[in-house]
Amino acid sequence: MYLKEFNLDLPYVVDDENIESIMKKQKCERNEAIKLDYALNWKWKRRSFSLETRCITAMYERLFGKYNTKDCRKVLIECVENITDERIVNVSGVCSVPIQFSLNDFNEKNELEKKKTTLRLLMEGIEKLALRNNWEVDPFREIALQIEALDYANEWTWKKDLKSPNKKHNARVICHHNVDSMDIFLSILQRDGTQVLLEKVISEQPDEFAYAKHLGELTWVSDFEVALINKTGTEKFYATLEH
Repeated sequence: MYLKEFNLDLPYVVDDENIESIMKKQKCERNEAIKLDYALNWKWKRRSFSLETRCITAMYERLFGKYNTKDCRKVLIECVENITDERIVNVSGVCSVPIQFSLNDFNEKNELEKKKTTLRLLMEGIEKLALRNNWEVDPFREIALQIEALDYANEWTWKKDLKSPNKKHNARVICHHNVDSMDIFLSILQRDGTQVLLEKVISEQPDEFAYAKHLGELTWVSDFEVALINKTGTEKFYATLEH
């Protein structure tokens, strides 16, 4: 089995006082109150945390590639205020590792600090798991060092450059995966590699399921205009070079 996925999660924690209050107000059973509490008070926190940490976990995945393991395909770091159970759980190849964490502190940080915190939490969990499973830890640490060397900037080029019809320019799609957004740019370069145009054409949620739909096909409309077409062919985003 190959390990190639990494993520951070914010597991739901039952607040008994809050549950009791909901039960009284809604006149419902405890299970129903828990469902309501999760939907109203936790679901959005969990989703927001997942989005804000995905830029670094996705970057880690991209640089890491894969690692041969006995029974683990994904590392899931469970970020909790208080660790009540230190056990590392493996369910269908997903290894969940609890790490102590303060959501309030995280929310007060700026973008770079959030990226650094995400990487720290990820590495704490990985090292715990590596110790338990007798994995070589150096390959994992090497990726963290690469991320630090790149100043935590998850920026990458989608597919290969595309030559213009007159062969004078190349076009490329550049993706900047940030804490709050995935920004997609169209870039036009001269044949010597000098960039002559960089235009942001899409700003989407920082999650693969949200932005992947935009990455369908790159095409030149003319010698001076390039378009990014979404996967369904229903939207086109243009960048035009002055001539």
